[in-house]
Amino acid sequence: MTVTEFMFSNRSRRGRPLVQPKEFSRQVGEDSTTFLENLIVDGQVNDWDESDLLEVIGGFLKGDVREWYIENR
Repeated sequence: MTVTEFMFSNRSRRGRPLVQPKEFSRQVGEDSTTFLENLIVDGQVNDWDESDLLEVIGGFLKGDVREWYIENR
């Protein structure tokens, strides 16, 4: 299931997401702490709980960070 499919799969509880979280790929200028803080805030706006965030976080990771996540989740 893709991130978009997940976000729209339970419309009765969540409705349409109000905020689309930004992606993180550990490029120059990107900070992992800021990414996580923003993901949590965006999740709160979208009415996602902790289990929702854990399910979708991989969809917002790109490149080497995503590969590391897949190997270590």
